[in-house]
Amino acid sequence: MKNIALFVKDFQKGTDLSNRLADLKLNITFAESIYDLPDHCEIGIIDLDNDKYGNIEFIEELKNQSGLTLIGYMDKVKKGLQDDYRSAGCNMIIPKASIAKNIKSIINEIMK
Repeated sequence: MKNIALFVKDFQKGTDLSNRLADLKLNITFAESIYDLPDHCEIGIIDLDNDKYGNIEFIEELKNQSGLTLIGYMDKVKKGLQDDYRSAGCNMIIPKASIAKNIKSIINEIMK
């Protein structure tokens, strides 16, 4: 079973994502920092609108220390910010409105 870490503070969004990910038989961990990651974690989902998680330093540290495939989501994807997040280590940046409804296909594509 694969492990996935959610860096999400929004309770409703976190619940929605975890319910959809549970259908894929994934172990889900709500993480606050890099030290909360489960063993053999492969994917991290980050709320880029959150001040704690959506900053370049946090993303760079997470990517460099863990090597996770990082999926970020934000309310409105802006080109300049998208480029910055990609440079910091986000593999994918998705609009907040579509993250939950497309998460199964995104995860399936990553795990191929």
